[in-house]
Amino acid sequence: MSTNPDVTVIGAGIVGVCAGRFLQREGFEVAIVDRVEPGMSCSFGNGGVISTTDLAMPLPSPSIVRDIPKMLLDSKGPLIVRWRYLPRLAPWLIQFVRAASNERRMAGARAFYDLLSGTTTAYDELTADSHVAPLIRRDGMLAVYGTDEGFAADATERRVLRELGATIEELSADELRQMEPSLSPNLRHARFHPESYSTRNPYKLTRGLADDFVAAGGVIHQADVTGLHQAGGRVTSLETDRGEMAVDRLVVAAGAWSARVAKLMGVKVLLEAERGYHMVFHGADCGLNHPLIHGEGHFGVNQLDEGVRFAGTVELASVDAPPDEKRADNVYALGKSILRSFDPSMASDVTTWMGCRPTLPDYLPALGSVPGLNNVWFDFGHQHFGLTLAARSGWITAQLVAGRDPGLDLTPFRADRF
Repeated sequence: MSTNPDVTVIGAGIVGVCAGRFLQREGFEVAIVDRVEPGMSCSFGNGGVISTTDLAMPLPSPSIVRDIPKMLLDSKGPLIVRWRYLPRLAPWLIQFVRAASNERRMAGARAFYDLLSGTTTAYDELTADSHVAPLIRRDGMLAVYGTDEGFAADATERRVLRELGATIEELSADELRQMEPSLSPNLRHARFHPESYSTRNPYKLTRGLADDFVAAGGVIHQADVTGLHQAGGRVTSLETDRGEMAVDRLVVAAGAWSARVAKLMGVKVLLEAERGYHMVFHGADCGLNHPLIHGEGHFGVNQLDEGVRFAGTVELASVDAPPDEKRADNVYALGKSILRSFDPSMASDVTTWMGCRPTLPDYLPALGSVPGLNNVWFDFGHQHFGLTLAARSGWITAQLVAGRDPGLDLTPFRADRF
C-alpha cells in the first residue's frame, strides 16, 4: 500500500471503483477519493440493468424535442425542469436540441454502439474471481408497451439498432404473458434484450467491488476535493477538507459533480444533473423474472434481493436542489399499474431515494484524455448508463493510463466537443 499512488481516482461510485480495479490489474497502485462512502451516490439507487448495444440510440431526437413543451407542462410526466433552474440550463438545452438532428443522432448511435460493445464482457472479467459474481444476472431484460402506437413509434429505432448489429426480439402480448405471468394483461407488446445483464443489488455490487479494490492494496479516502494545484500542464496535488494529496496521474469519475472538479482545472464541461427517483418495497416479491423498462412511461421495475424497486423519471435541476418525493410516488403508481397484482402491504419497509445522473447534451459520456493536461483522464457523463458502462469505461481508462490504444475512436467523447 503506497501513500503516493501511481493513479488517483476522484469518485467512489460504480464508475470510479471499476476504473480503480482495472487500473490495479494494469499494475498501478491506486487511491480513490470521494466525499461519501463507495456506492452511496447515484450508484446506490439505479434500476440495476447492465445493457449492451441494443440500447445504443441516444435520447435526443426530433420527436423528443417536439414533445418537450408538453412534457414540461406535465408535473407527473417523465421529464420536468425546475423552472428557476431554466436560465442556467439554457446552454445545455440548446446543445440538446442540436444533438437531436437525425444526422447527429445517427453519428451518436454509431459511437455509442461501439462504446457499449463489451459492457457485459468487462463485467465478466471484473467479477470472475470476486465474491460479487452471484450479484450479476445474465438472463436479459424486457421493454414493455401498453399501446400499439407506442410500440410502432419505436420501430425505426429497433430497425437502426438491428442494422448496427444489436440483438432485439419482439414479443406479442401472449408471448410476454408466458415469459412474465405477473404483468398486467393490458400490456400489448414487448422487446426482449437477451444479451443484457442485471444485478440483484446495485449498492452491494459497488460496495463489493470496492472491498475487492481495498483487498488488492487500494486505498479509499473519504474526503471532499475543494481545489487542486497545477504545474507544467499537470495536476500535481489535490486540496481536500482532510489535507493535501499528491497526484501523479488523475482520473475524474465523480459523476454529476465532475463538472465542478473539471472547473477547478480550468476546463468547462457542459454537464447537468438528470435527477432520478426510486421507491423500494423491502421484503416484497412482485413475481418478475426479468428487470423491465416501460417504453412509453420511461420507468423501470426490478425485483432485487432486498425487494421490489420502481425507478425512473428525469428531473433537470441543480445537484443541490432538495428532492421532490412526489416524483417517486409517480414512478411507483406507474409501475404498480403494469403488475397484475402487487400488494404493497407485503413490504416490511418502504423507502424513497433521489440520485443525480451525470448527463451531457448529446447523451454521450466524457471519456479520455483532457486537453491541456497530460496526466488527467475523464470518465464521467454516463447518464442512465452508469452501471452499464462502468466496467467498460473503466477498462478503457486503464488502457489509456497505461499508454495503450483501447481500439476505440474516442473523438465523439471529447469533453470539449461542445
